[in-house]
Amino acid sequence: MKIFKYVRTAARIKAVGVLTVLVLMLSAAPAFSANITVPELEIYTWGRNQGSGFELATFGDIDLLLDGGYKFGGSLLFGFSNEVLETASYNDMLAFKAARITLRELFNIPLNFTYFIGEGDTLGSGDIFSQQFGTAPVASAYPSYVHFPNNADVDFFSGIHTIYGTGGEIEFAPIEKNWLLSLYIYQDASEAFTSGVAPNVLLDYGHASMDIRAAFSWETIKMEAFLGATYPTSDSTLGYYRSGLLLYAGIKDVEFLAAAGFPLWKPTVDPFTFDLFYLLIEQRVRLGLLSEVLTVLWRPSYYHQTANTTRGIDINLDMNISGSDTSVLAGGIEGNFVYQLTPTDEITAKLIPYLQVATSGVVYEVRASTKIWPFDADFSDFLEVFLSIKASF
Repeated sequence: MKIFKYVRTAARIKAVGVLTVLVLMLSAAPAFSANITVPELEIYTWGRNQGSGFELATFGDIDLLLDGGYKFGGSLLFGFSNEVLETASYNDMLAFKAARITLRELFNIPLNFTYFIGEGDTLGSGDIFSQQFGTAPVASAYPSYVHFPNNADVDFFSGIHTIYGTGGEIEFAPIEKNWLLSLYIYQDASEAFTSGVAPNVLLDYGHASMDIRAAFSWETIKMEAFLGATYPTSDSTLGYYRSGLLLYAGIKDVEFLAAAGFPLWKPTVDPFTFDLFYLLIEQRVRLGLLSEVLTVLWRPSYYHQTANTTRGIDINLDMNISGSDTSVLAGGIEGNFVYQLTPTDEITAKLIPYLQVATSGVVYEVRASTKIWPFDADFSDFLEVFLSIKASF
């Protein structure tokens, strides 16, 4: 996902030395062959009337991973993200996102140490259960470009907090067990501690962060919790604090997901109110060919440790019809209601019919977003069309 765009742009220049060392390590490892994969490829073409006629703009988000596998424990992640792919060849390039080297089973116990640079784990999203425990995905599909085309810089509100910086992770994860405990200690390099405009972004060094995360994965119940802090900070004498809890429960054709927490609290600046909280509640029910997903999202006043200028509440009801789990075709209709509080109070309601075609490793989707409130008499922004492609290989 697109996160900390300007920090990543600066890393293109400042990470050359790090990249050189890591690439040499990868290439010099005896009997080693790197796995090259694309863990995420998302392309969205957004068609709408901008006042001068119907226009198409394409958002692209692509990750390229060089992975040494479990034994070597090293990886390099590069990314390309652009809101207007039509001009990308003039303005953008593949950028460094993250590097990780992991030492496994220290002292012959299930204790791992990872040295990381750049974009790290996202806490409070639920992704950890499929990544670490091999379960089916439990994270919400609502945080995506089709629902937040104007919020690409905040990663569509996916998860509560994303780690970004240089430091280490100590992870205790017993093999064949259903839980883990992680401690992250790092110099924070998130957008809150940068200044300037790309490609001349500067980092304000010396802000230390620590996060503790625990995850439990049982057959029908899964839980993730974290607590973190950053100190020192220039605008809060006591530093920054964050915390979150995610709970998932699923039995047969009924699932429930809830994620709640505050991405950022400045004790000496902000009163501890509900505005600080990130809250996502999702109910999923499947009845034969019909599935229903109801999502409620409260957007917090801070996200990724910076002020969120689109605070509000989203309510989305997705009614989907599909065959078996192996069906190629699926379709449905969404009802989307948004009450946005900043920068101004605004209520928007949309009906969104869509059609999906799933092939091996690729999902194609076309959707027509029709705005039913506020009603525009000249139909200038009545209809938006999205064509999306998602893949990994």
